[in-house]
Amino acid sequence: MLRSQHAEATRRAVLAAARWSFGKKGYAQTSVDEIAADARVTKGAVYHHFAGKEALFRAVHAEVEAEAQARAAAARDPKESPIDQIMAVVNAYLDVALDEEIRRITLIDGPALLGLEPDGPADQQAGHVEVRLFIATAIAQGQIIDLDPDLLTHLIGGLALQGGLLIARAGDPDATRAALGRALDVMLRGLAPSKTR
Repeated sequence: MLRSQHAEATRRAVLAAARWSFGKKGYAQTSVDEIAADARVTKGAVYHHFAGKEALFRAVHAEVEAEAQARAAAARDPKESPIDQIMAVVNAYLDVALDEEIRRITLIDGPALLGLEPDGPADQQAGHVEVRLFIATAIAQGQIIDLDPDLLTHLIGGLALQGGLLIARAGDPDATRAALGRALDVMLRGLAPSKTR
């Protein structure tokens, strides 16, 4: 029991050190030696838990992306209309993209190193399936215009991702974020049936 607790503590220390370094300096400027030193473990201990720097980055990326998605999902208020809920989640995701650590790990280094779908096709991810069901239900209830819910789910996810990428690449992320908010509002409100627009 004590041994497994120690192993998990070492793994968490390595992840924390890697996250800090990847978030501040980026993947290319971070070395396994630095991560080991910051975690106060040997380089061998890092390799015991992770096959290499890319595997370590992949683990950090998954953790940071999950946190970003959770923060965005928390903005959803089930009492609001479906379009307002979608807008709240997309806007919250774009707000999260202003966080320097999240921006560097998930929107700059992540796509460059892991591609845009590091966990496989979006339509096979639990989050996509959940959003698709939400949109399909809203369409069936007449709260969103009648479009293909799968296609619409991909497009909304794409809007959020592209918005995040624009923020990540911008010279002034805050100004880009503000401009995106206005554009997304107009685009997403266009999903409302004409009688409610």
